[in-house]
Amino acid sequence: MAAHEWIVVAYFSGLTLAAWLSPRPPARRRQATVLASVVVMTVFVVALTDLRALRAWIPLVYLFAGYWLPALLVMSPRGEQFETWLDRSDTILRRWLPPIPAAVVPLLELAYLFCYPLVPLSFIVVWISGRDLDVERFWLAVLLSGYACYITLPWLISRPPRMRRNSAIAETGIRHLNARVLKGWSHQFNTFPSGHVAVAMSAAAGAGWVSAQAGVIVGAVAGAIAVGAAAGGYHYVVDVMLGLVVAAIAVAVAAIL
Repeated sequence: MAAHEWIVVAYFSGLTLAAWLSPRPPARRRQATVLASVVVMTVFVVALTDLRALRAWIPLVYLFAGYWLPALLVMSPRGEQFETWLDRSDTILRRWLPPIPAAVVPLLELAYLFCYPLVPLSFIVVWISGRDLDVERFWLAVLLSGYACYITLPWLISRPPRMRRNSAIAETGIRHLNARVLKGWSHQFNTFPSGHVAVAMSAAAGAGWVSAQAGVIVGAVAGAIAVGAAAGGYHYVVDVMLGLVVAAIAVAVAAIL
């Protein structure tokens, strides 16, 4: 099997084991176990079929499932001590950040919305222009980034700052669309570090390996996603900063292949 496939197996197996070794509601344990088992079996079956296109594209499913599995293991909808620490760190770090011009805010909201199609669009570049090694590097970097951010959720529980602070920012236009998308496709918890930032940056690097032009374009969007995540209250500043660090490490690991 490919390296990224072993990462998937390790992630889902490890989280399931943690669910059974720590106090969790039986129903949640069973749900997590079923989801993890289905994903792990799928990885082995797909690897055995050795269908190139299927193996290349199905990691999108592994990434999405990996985002949802930790939410099944959350014991409480909020973690007051951790949230308080995040809030305090945010207050300190935001003092050092320049204000965002009002005219730029809608563009940042649009960029944050774009984090969802960014991964498949980046992979299209790799699929068309890259080699099998580029495909493997792309998914290794993206999955390592995403899973490193998602795996902390059952223990480091927090809500996004916009929910914790009952943000007074009017949810109109693109921001309203972002809120609708998050309500329907998100588990409403804050990932620490920011999975959106880490995955977007890793995808940009993967596209850049096969096309410098695509890397610059996707990298600019990923950068805007990082700024928009903090500016819009979708993530704490420390989430974004650590998300960048996670992406850098994952890309470096993938580059070794």
